Parts: sequence; structure tokens; C-alpha cells
Amino acid sequence: MATRSASFEALILRSKEVPSGARVATLLTADEGLVEAFVFGGGKSKLRSLASPWHYGRAWIYRDAAKGLVKLSDFDPEREFASVRGSLEAIAAASFASELMIATSALGGDWPDALELTVAALAAFDEAASRGDQGLLGRAVSLFALRALDAMGLGPDSGECRSCAGVMGDDAIHSYSRRSGGFVCARCAGREPDAIPLPPGAVAWLGAAARRPFADAVRVGLADEAARALKACALDLAEKAAETPLRTLKSGLV
Repeated sequence: MATRSASFEALILRSKEVPSGARVATLLTADEGLVEAFVFGGGKSKLRSLASPWHYGRAWIYRDAAKGLVKLSDFDPEREFASVRGSLEAIAAASFASELMIATSALGGDWPDALELTVAALAAFDEAASRGDQGLLGRAVSLFALRALDAMGLGPDSGECRSCAGVMGDDAIHSYSRRSGGFVCARCAGREPDAIPLPPGAVAWLGAAARRPFADAVRVGLADEAARALKACALDLAEKAAETPLRTLKSGLV
């Protein structure tokens, strides 16, 4: 058959206009990974409104293989994360999450985990925006990036120095090396001019957060200085994993 339809749970990651005047939505799904589909209709189209970035729900897709057409025929949003749109910082965080998922092809094929992680991160961004809690927002961005890296097998080992391979305990002095993309001991950090010192508590937070679901992990306390250092590490690692500059990080809002 030339045509067929499918429906699945999906998160709208991005929506952009194309020269023809149509809109193309990028969907993240557990069943098919990233799906790009045309969204037809005028500027006041109900479907265009429903298929907005960061809406999560059930999507209906129509495919015409003969014409090479993939069309979003309907979308029923279950969660809209409305508070995200009221905060520039939350919009930047959500845009970063979308861009990283697209750049890594949904974590290299781990589609169910990619969808679950991104929806959990959006829920945290939404809560942070509704409460005006910048600390929560920052922790959610860091945790999202670090868990995305772990899912791809690219997460750094906090127990071993990336430079000398020496063992580092949680109570040791750690730094992050931008050059090698890993944690280094105090001795090796002295030879790394771009090393980011990690204040006490940052590595312990990584261990504590790793043992909890995302919604609980972002509530684990972290001092401001440690949070800033850990976020700088997480974003640098995310850009390395994407293997391309991430435009959302250039805004300075993430």
C-alpha cells in the first residue's frame, strides 16, 4: 500500500516553517525515534496550535510512501508545560533539551529512555518556571545533560582521574578538564589551564542524584557555587557528545 497511518505517544521537540509555507514538526517518540512531519493549515489552524514545541500527547501520522510525504494528521496533547513559555530561562532550557535530542538522534537510538528523560526534564523546567526557582531550573538542566550522557555511555567516571587514571574518592578534590572531557585529580588539574574546580559536595550530589528518579533527584540540595560548576561541566560534556556547537548554549540563558 502506498499510504498508511500510525499513532503513538510523542513529544513535539521543534516546529519550523519551510519555504512552501508549511510547518514541519520534529517529534520524539518511543516507537520510531525522531519523526519529522508536515503540519498543514493556516496560521490559525487548530492543529498548528496543538502541535507546538514541548507539547506531549498522542500523535496521528499519515504516510504516503509514493509521494515521500509524512503528515501529522492529528495531535491530542496530554501535557503542555505552559509555565515554560512564561520564562526566558525555561524556554532556553527546553530549547537546549530539544536541540540535544535532535543532535544525538534521540540518544543514539535509545528512544524510550530519551522520551522519558525529556518529558521528566520538561516537568522540572515547568515547575521551576511556575515557582520562579532558578536553582531548581539549573539543577534540572545539569541532571538532564548528565543523564543523557549516561544513556549514551559517555558519562564521565567521577572515581577515576581522566589524566593519570588514579582513583579518586568522593571526598577527594575534583576538577573537570574541558580538554579531556572528564574529571581529574588535584595534581593533574594543576597542569590543566582550563580546568573547572568542583567545590565539595558536587561529586557527592552526583552520587545521591543518580540513585533517585528525575523528579526526586532535582530536589537534592546543592550549594550555588557547586551547582554553577557542575552545570558548566554538564553543558560542556553535552556539546562534546553532540559533536557540533549547540546554538541554544550561545544565548547565555541556559
